[in-house]
Amino acid sequence: GLTEKDVWYFKLGCASTGKYRRRVIMPSFDSLGELNFFVARSIDSDNRFKYINAPTDKKTIIFNEYNIDWTKNLTIVEGPFDLGKANENATCLLGANLTEEMALFKKIIEFRTPITLALDSDMSYKTQKIASLLSSYDCQVKIVDLGKNEDVGEMSKSEFASALNLAKLWQSDERLKYKISKIGSGSIL
Repeated sequence: GLTEKDVWYFKLGCASTGKYRRRVIMPSFDSLGELNFFVARSIDSDNRFKYINAPTDKKTIIFNEYNIDWTKNLTIVEGPFDLGKANENATCLLGANLTEEMALFKKIIEFRTPITLALDSDMSYKTQKIASLLSSYDCQVKIVDLGKNEDVGEMSKSEFASALNLAKLWQSDERLKYKISKIGSGSIL
């Protein structure tokens, strides 16, 4: 679903030989435009190792920071390839967590950047946890409902744009409501 413009925007590459053969390579650049990370994703569905990451501590990386305007709402998705469907002011977690030790978290707090979380549907618990953490530092947080989609990558750009426009402001009672909704009934008939 990527366009030629996307290929150039994300500076996607590939290799015809070696360890990265038959993989799409997405680089990341720091705020100065220096390469700081990359992800190589297999194009073969039967490959046991879907991703190969640069041997770098992910906590120190803000994926494609050179594209981020910290004064505007920042969309956060789970992985780099989800960025292809997201809006332009977006980055990814490079995994499933955002903690106070991470460079991304520190930069968000420094600028009090408003955040929109668009994480995979199986990340509901972690979405609530991240929203609560950011909110505790006075950051405004919205959450995107992916609908029937498991992740942003399954959506078209227009579907994601519509979902982004409908993102709901996270309130502190949302986490409690989420936890209550996950409690199973203990009653026995």
